[in-house]
Amino acid sequence: MYPGSMFCLSMKEKLESSRPTIQNLSFPKGIGKEELFQNLVIRPVVKLLHDLLMVHFKQYLTTKKIAFSQLSEKEKTNFIESSFNKDLTFRSEIRGLVIGHFSTDEFLLYATMQRGLNKRINSILKERINSNRQNFIDE
Repeated sequence: MYPGSMFCLSMKEKLESSRPTIQNLSFPKGIGKEELFQNLVIRPVVKLLHDLLMVHFKQYLTTKKIAFSQLSEKEKTNFIESSFNKDLTFRSEIRGLVIGHFSTDEFLLYATMQRGLNKRINSILKERINSNRQNFIDE
């Protein structure tokens, strides 16, 4: 494709067109800006990045030398929670994978609600990792 071509998609269009759609999302009257952003941007990005996020967490377990399959269910939950709460590098890296898939406009909107959206991103990522524990068996 040539830069001036009518077939050339903008970065925003490329990012948005690559995201999967999420079925059964509801948008009740009076929905807040953070929740709307979460449902329209964050959830599709997390769904798109599922495999990468799982590989990233598995690599994190390897780096930390954690035998995840040897942990009890409670210990697994506690480890995942602790990883997000205490390991600032891990939390920043995994959140950055998500934020890196925002368009410029989405990032500028994210920046206005950063604190609340970071909590939402962390919560979604923790839930996704917890619900995919079977992917982290030792090799």
